[in-house]
Amino acid sequence: MPKDGRRATVGVMDFLRHVLPKHVLTGLYEEEKRGRFVCRAVLQQLNSVTQQVVVRLACCAGEFPAVGVQVWTALKPKQQDALFLELYEWGILSEQLFSSDLEGKMMRMTPEFQKGLQESMRCLSAAPWNSLQAIQLKALEEEAAEPNKSVTMEDLERYMQHVWDDVLHFLVGSTGREEPPAAVVHFLLQTGLMQPDPDFNGPEDDAPLVITQTGYDFMLQDNHQQVWHFLVQYLKSLQKQENGQNLVCEALLLLICLSFARVGEPYLASALNKDSRTMVKHLALFGLLYTRKIGKATVFYPTRIALQIVGNDDTDNASSSLFSLSTKALDAALADPRPKESSHLAIIVQTNFQVCAYTTSPLHLAMLGLFCDVGTIRRLPNIVILHMTRDSVTSAFNLGIQARQILRFLEKHSHPNLRSASNVVNVGSAFSSPIPANVVDQIWLWDRERSRVRLTEVYQHQCLMEGEFSAVVQFAQSKGAHAWSSEKRSLIFVDYAQAEKVQKFARQWRTRAASNR
Repeated sequence: MPKDGRRATVGVMDFLRHVLPKHVLTGLYEEEKRGRFVCRAVLQQLNSVTQQVVVRLACCAGEFPAVGVQVWTALKPKQQDALFLELYEWGILSEQLFSSDLEGKMMRMTPEFQKGLQESMRCLSAAPWNSLQAIQLKALEEEAAEPNKSVTMEDLERYMQHVWDDVLHFLVGSTGREEPPAAVVHFLLQTGLMQPDPDFNGPEDDAPLVITQTGYDFMLQDNHQQVWHFLVQYLKSLQKQENGQNLVCEALLLLICLSFARVGEPYLASALNKDSRTMVKHLALFGLLYTRKIGKATVFYPTRIALQIVGNDDTDNASSSLFSLSTKALDAALADPRPKESSHLAIIVQTNFQVCAYTTSPLHLAMLGLFCDVGTIRRLPNIVILHMTRDSVTSAFNLGIQARQILRFLEKHSHPNLRSASNVVNVGSAFSSPIPANVVDQIWLWDRERSRVRLTEVYQHQCLMEGEFSAVVQFAQSKGAHAWSSEKRSLIFVDYAQAEKVQKFARQWRTRAASNR
């Protein structure tokens, strides 16, 4: 599936441009009913100058002398090359052009994008599906003899936060929260965010799940990155199935079409094909959609994050003049009151390893509990005080969490006053951290303790007869089982896995030595 698996993407459109193979991308453009929405979404990703080039090219039957772009844009050579490269990466131009070699060349639009763009211009539909009007929704509810239930944007926001918080609380091992569905738990294992507890002594199937190093990195990301991480893994899981490439394309088409829907409006799942209806159920597990069963009909509501995930937060398209109605719906959703749940976290780390966290969130407390001693916890109305100890930090290391991740978490959530003071004090310095230097050094030292000492399980063999020591040492060394020995003490330590071989040799040697006396 990917052209370059090493590149980190930040949204669906970034994934289309940099990861999806070119022939698959152009295949999305020519999809019969939804291809025009893909072309429209791509056009919205371009800046205003590039948009003008594309629209003019479409009005010229899809081709025009390449030197004409100099007249249209008046860009410098490097800017022209960047424009040509961007259009080629999007699968809009059939070949990559260079400003130094435009004489006699034609700028040609790929037939797939040309057809999709023309259909998009002819189509008056702002969204791929018609939303249910209030009277239609009421008729469905009356037919199913169900009470009238209006779903507000705040309801959707609360639902999305609840579903996502359940996943995050499960990751950090919080108690008293609803466990995510089995499919989500399986997904956390499959993606390496969680693992069976390595310190559990019982059967492996009964081992509780604990967070991994990858999972802790995941917790440091914002919600947008976290949801996108799940979607990338979801696309990879689809790829492994039979007919995987078609399923990946279907998922991408669904996500792009969702970006043209309106937050908080109901849509009938029957308007989708079978594969898309299955994917709607999967997306609802992650809080991207809210689904509701009304009699035999299934209605789904897009949430705010479902629209956000299609865009690329790292790309500045503020100058774009084309906006879909979904953008207005997203703005309305963002302006709507949010549920009153604190997501604020400000940390002060003191030189005595005391951690003062200004928060009221149980999730933040659970995250701090991964590397702080929860036995030292003290609570005030808006602050939690804990201590970092060698044992608590080492326990985090045993889960696969690294020193750099702990320090990154503390720095990312450090108190704003500490960050500003650190910038003033360390201006011009390579090292600028709101965490005390002695704490940073000690965490790194605790981390390196694991590489300074290597533990090996051994068997202790005590030599009883003269000459036994040299014979057993020689045998153990020949088998690669020798760990340590002391001739003065007549003591030999050998690898425990090969202890039986060494014991057998020692017994045979003693028998021979006794018979020779």
